[in-house]
Amino acid sequence: MQLNHKRYQAADDRGGSDTMFCPNCGQKVKTTDEFCGNCGYNLKEFKAQEVSESAAAQPTTPASAQSTEAPVSAQPSKAQPSSSQAQQPKSGATTANEKANVAPKTNDTQTTGPTREETVHVTRSRSEHVATGKPAGTNGSGKATPKWVWIVIALVVIVLGGGYLFGKNYYSRTAQLNRAVTAVKNGDKGVAGYFSSTDPNLKLSDAKIKPLTKHFKSKPAALASFKRQLNNGQTNDERFTYQLSGKHWLLFDKYTIHVKPIYPTATTNRDGAKITLDGKQVATSNSTTYSKQLGPLVPGDYKIASNGTVNGSKMTNSGTYFIDKAGQSVDLALRTISFTVQTSPKTAVYVNDKKVGTADSTGDLSVSELPWSGNMEVTGKYGSGASTVTSKAYKVTTDNENVTLEFDGVMSMDDAKSYMDEYWTAISNVTSSGDESDATDDNSKDLSEYFTDGTENPQYKEMIRMSKSYHSADDIYGVSYDCDVRSVVPTGKDKFTITYYLTYTFELEDTNHIQEFSYDAHMQKTGNDDYKVVKVTGGQKIRDTHED
Repeated sequence: MQLNHKRYQAADDRGGSDTMFCPNCGQKVKTTDEFCGNCGYNLKEFKAQEVSESAAAQPTTPASAQSTEAPVSAQPSKAQPSSSQAQQPKSGATTANEKANVAPKTNDTQTTGPTREETVHVTRSRSEHVATGKPAGTNGSGKATPKWVWIVIALVVIVLGGGYLFGKNYYSRTAQLNRAVTAVKNGDKGVAGYFSSTDPNLKLSDAKIKPLTKHFKSKPAALASFKRQLNNGQTNDERFTYQLSGKHWLLFDKYTIHVKPIYPTATTNRDGAKITLDGKQVATSNSTTYSKQLGPLVPGDYKIASNGTVNGSKMTNSGTYFIDKAGQSVDLALRTISFTVQTSPKTAVYVNDKKVGTADSTGDLSVSELPWSGNMEVTGKYGSGASTVTSKAYKVTTDNENVTLEFDGVMSMDDAKSYMDEYWTAISNVTSSGDESDATDDNSKDLSEYFTDGTENPQYKEMIRMSKSYHSADDIYGVSYDCDVRSVVPTGKDKFTITYYLTYTFELEDTNHIQEFSYDAHMQKTGNDDYKVVKVTGGQKIRDTHED
């Protein structure tokens, strides 16, 4: 006998409960709700669709077949024969009852919809969480996923996302360059990590980078230029290149400052002279025309010296050199040198930061028999009140050289003499004519242009008053002015004082009255090569004579 088995949809395990779970978000809702209060899902439409699918899933077998079919659970509890046994007849022929229980195989017995197995599969795949009473987000056992799991997942996502955004900013091209330049500026530990090189002889370390950091320490403008050039890709001398050199954490671009090292040459003229680099001996000469290649060196400031004996006396040629060019040579010859300094009176004179004397009242100083250095720089320091002004550096290259030390924003002696000559020419023209409109120098520069605040300057007004009074004096037939500049000394940034002697010659009826006074013109630089008188002080009489 052949048995027909049917699969039925599982009973709703919600029983008589008036609640269910939203199929969209898993929120517990009432069965009468039309929309989910948590996510807005259309519950009414979903339940209508579920009913429609359940109806379509019912078999359409004929009534005769349905009458012979029964759920397995309706069979008696006694042991049933196996399906194979039920299909085997007890004798060689099929009994009438068996024939009656076998449904004929005709087209009428075919279902018009999907099979029960297909319907169950579709129903479960689309609404299993409702049919079984399980909310969305449940695990395999039907239990809801703990809230802390979702919290942990959210935190992980936030941390990973935030970490990526942070890393993208932290490892940006600009941010990496900023950190590298800051490390160079401060000489930070680990600064070598920002550099790279393809020269196999150059082993980068903080000590190797130190000469570069030392060079920029007192030169902020040079460091700023260095940074700008690197931001454009490469420095002007092509010694440093800012380039991509790998990855950080396999995600972010890594940039380094690629350095091309230098191999300078040191030479000396003494046999047996010891050559040192930053205090470490690197060679000993064996001839009077000795040369030694140094390096590889990262561009920067290095103290290079030679020590030897000249005519029985120990001598050292030492200097700090900025090594930045290919094929650069450092002359470490051992000999002496002499020179004369001309600067502002009472200026302290230094050679390579070592004081060698002070200029006299005329601004002169003679320096004799100094050990020569290939990088011998002379500077002057002038104390003005509580501040000290330092001159421009002058590099001595030959013996018996005349060294003129000048200060930024301060006139040279020659310029000061020319300036004061023209200044008094303009005053003399007013004295001759008595007309202020004639107050111009030989270059047609108006006298007012020599003063800060122009015609409003008190000193300008005094010069015009004095000139007109001399012109109108009945006993004065003529006046001449002779200015002798004695010194120019700095008093601050772009400020200085010109000390001069002024000789007045008054032409009287029977004699010439000659008077000489000392004055200080307090000056200020107001532009490129533009200097103005702020005020004039002094007026000490030096001589007062009459000549026939």
